[in-house]
Amino acid sequence: MQRTALAIVLVITAAAYAIAETATMPTKPQVPIPLGTPPANAPLALPPPSDPDPAMNNPDMVSWQLFVTVNAPAATSGNNNALFETWASDDDTFTQNPVWPTTPTGSKLKPPALQRFAPAVHGLQPRISPDGSEEVRRNKVSFDFIKDNKLFTKAGLKAAFAAKKTITFPVDSIEVKANWTEVKGSIDPKKYHVNTAANGKQYALVSMHIISKQIPNWTWATFEHQDNKGRCDFIGCHDAFGAVVADVPAKPPVGTYGACAKTDALKKMMADAKLEAVFENYCLKGSQPEFTSATGVPTLLGNSVTENGFVNTSSCITCHSRASTDATGGSPQGAGFLNPPVAAVCPTGNPCSPNGTPNPTWFWNNPGKPNQTIKTLQTDFVWAIPLNAIGP
Repeated sequence: MQRTALAIVLVITAAAYAIAETATMPTKPQVPIPLGTPPANAPLALPPPSDPDPAMNNPDMVSWQLFVTVNAPAATSGNNNALFETWASDDDTFTQNPVWPTTPTGSKLKPPALQRFAPAVHGLQPRISPDGSEEVRRNKVSFDFIKDNKLFTKAGLKAAFAAKKTITFPVDSIEVKANWTEVKGSIDPKKYHVNTAANGKQYALVSMHIISKQIPNWTWATFEHQDNKGRCDFIGCHDAFGAVVADVPAKPPVGTYGACAKTDALKKMMADAKLEAVFENYCLKGSQPEFTSATGVPTLLGNSVTENGFVNTSSCITCHSRASTDATGGSPQGAGFLNPPVAAVCPTGNPCSPNGTPNPTWFWNNPGKPNQTIKTLQTDFVWAIPLNAIGP
């Protein structure tokens, strides 16, 4: 009997200890659910996560969003303005007292920048009229940044260089380069966005670069009218969002590519914004969010109008990375061309556009070494600053 009682006591005691131990032990960690395996109580198909960075993940869609934004209707009496034509031009920006324009005025078109600043080598000249066919416009955010930081004067650039000041535009900055040709000859005004320039002549929009600061190295997009001869030459045309045929191969020299049929998504975007119908005649040649592909191959982007003669090496993002100033407040990188030419980059032996990752020696003495010193100060990819800053 005593043994039986003792056994009962031992069993009860062991059970009590087990209960107490169970109460004080930490909970066993849950085994994580493998990626792609929905929880047991979840629906079979999970909604995709929202895109945190469309400018990188869907650059062609963002390019068209910018195109629709800058070309929104803004016509008033006596003009056919799209929104970007109401923004500040280089003349409004780089002057003694920059003032944001409030009264619509006709564009004061200038000779193309490449004709003004590029080395005088055959093949580097744009095809369009040299007597005035290009303009650069910027939204108020970009205009205010240049004005408020005194970047419209060489004195301001000298001060920025001396202070080793990092120049970084606000994320909602937008800049546009537009190229026009006079309405005459084979130009059918019914197929183009047309406006009256300051000289009283009618001009048709033939191409457009748009950049925005949505990502640190800006977004880069170039558009051409569908009738531009050679618009897909050398690097092809690529549009994964707005074109029914996403990739059009090049067929140089000076191929004819015809219309670029639009997707329903783009047609809806344009219709919702009430864009002028002729804007359906413009095609995205390509977008460029990075210097290289994931495998390190340099990315290329060039417009048959603005980069005529060196589209086969053109890289908007790389060329514009060279936009910089120095202790003189000038433009030590010229207009971005490799001059003298680098044989590995310039196949014709003429000065050409660099491409791929920027060369640190463009900006630094002894880059990466303890005695590294600044050589040139980047102007955040904006060529207009060092090329147009006023003053001695």
